[in-house]
Amino acid sequence: MPENRPPKKDEHPLFEPFAQLMNNMNRLFSERPDKNFLQNMDEFFLHSKPFGGGFVTELKENEKEYIVQAQLPGTKKDQINIEILPQYITITVSHRETLTKEDKTNTVFQQRESWKQSSRTIPFSKPIDQSKVLANYEDGVLTVTIPKKKGKKVNID
Repeated sequence: MPENRPPKKDEHPLFEPFAQLMNNMNRLFSERPDKNFLQNMDEFFLHSKPFGGGFVTELKENEKEYIVQAQLPGTKKDQINIEILPQYITITVSHRETLTKEDKTNTVFQQRESWKQSSRTIPFSKPIDQSKVLANYEDGVLTVTIPKKKGKKVNID
């Protein structure tokens, strides 16, 4: 008969990001500084992403538009939310997962639910035309095309 005990600190999924962060901090301060100290700090923050680290985005710009590409492998369309405001875009990815374990009599004896959310906000240097924004998601790559607003040409008398 399985005993009903609380999970150990290192078994609980909520502790994993913090344990990883603590391990990285311990490694940072225990290593002999054979490199520049600031380089060690850069490596620490490069490899320490306690809440999943988000996703990679790239911004391209031409005369007429901005093109934002986000690498979102394994993400479903309904997990992606795009918010457009006058001079920036926010892309948010939400992932909810429920894991249920049942015994032979289909009685639930363990259920675990997790929820993760990552977002990126990208500012634009020029006003955008919010009404003509297009988004496409294909093969794990989200592409958002954002037209720039055209300024009004003023004739000089």
